[in-house]
Formats: sequence, structure tokens, C-alpha cells
Amino acid sequence: MFTQKMLTDALRYMRVPVDARDNDELRGTLQTVQDAFESLEKFVTPRCVWGKFDIAHFDGGFKIAGSDFYSRDLSRLTARSNQCFLIAATLGSEVDRQIILAQKCDMLYGLALDACASVKIDSFCDAFVKTNIAPVLNKHEFLTSRFSPGYGDAPLKLNEDIIVILNAHKNIGLSITNSYMMTPVKSITAVIGIFERLDI
Repeated sequence: MFTQKMLTDALRYMRVPVDARDNDELRGTLQTVQDAFESLEKFVTPRCVWGKFDIAHFDGGFKIAGSDFYSRDLSRLTARSNQCFLIAATLGSEVDRQIILAQKCDMLYGLALDACASVKIDSFCDAFVKTNIAPVLNKHEFLTSRFSPGYGDAPLKLNEDIIVILNAHKNIGLSITNSYMMTPVKSITAVIGIFERLDI
């Protein structure tokens, strides 16, 4: 299942210009993306692990579960937070295998499948937060946006810290390479701050 927004996001990842998406010549590309989303449903195995942790702020970062998270961007995101959620999610290793196979046979379809998988893991995380994490908040608690290592000044090394803290290798089969890239590739780790508004 995919939405119009997911379709639009996949086309953006493929760098299809917005003003060209209604072009007759690109209708084949649009159909390829739709086919890729439908195929993706046959072999995705989405899994997620998460936990709630206290944050101890210091200049330029914070500490979570004994690990130092050095990032001024993350520090600003969680400036009003004394606690946060860590999450790690993956679509499973079969997605990576299917993308590689597709790219060998049909480059356009392989590109579309890769873009759709990126959109799918992002959409899965959003839905998981909405249905599993947001409901545990009290009426004065709210969530910051989800922020992942590799964005802003948050180093990719934080992928490893989050995976270790959540024991994500055991729980969902998520591993980390020496260059701090995740396997399966279509996976996400993230920090979500918790802040309070007592006026609500």
C-alpha cells in the first residue's frame, strides 16, 4: 500500500522534476514507481525496536545510557527534553537483495525500487511513532521531530551507539559496518526528544 505522498517522495528521490511529472513521456516512469511499490509489499519485513531514556546534557551534546552523543543539532533539538526515545527500524535484508537484483536487470526499475524502499522505511517509522510511541505520552508531553545520524552535524557513528543501546542486532537483525553504515541498508535509527507544555 502506498499513498500519493509516498509516490511523490519516491519521484523526488529519483530526481524527477516536479514540472515534468505530468509529461506523457514520463508516464512510464510513474508506472514503474507504482509497480515498485506494489512489488515491495511482497518482501518487506518491517521491524522496529525502541526505548525511553533519560538525557544528561553537556556542552555540544548529551549522554544517553552511558553513551556520549556529540551533536549540536541534536542538542538543540532536545534542548527542552530531559528524556527521549531512541528507535531503530529496518525493512529486512530481502529488500536489499531485491534492489541489487533489480538493478542488474532493469536500471530504471532498480532505481525506482531503491527510492520506494527509502520512502517505505521512512513512512513505517512515522506510523510506528504515531501508533506505538505517541500513545504512551501523558497529556502534557509532546515529541520533537525524528532526527537521524548522518543529518546536520550528527555523525554516522551514532548509528552504532543507538544499535548497541537498543540491542538492535539481536532484536531486529540490524548491524553496523566499520564505516558506520547499517545493514540491512534500508534501515533507520533516530532520536526523538520529549518535552512538556504545562499550559495545555
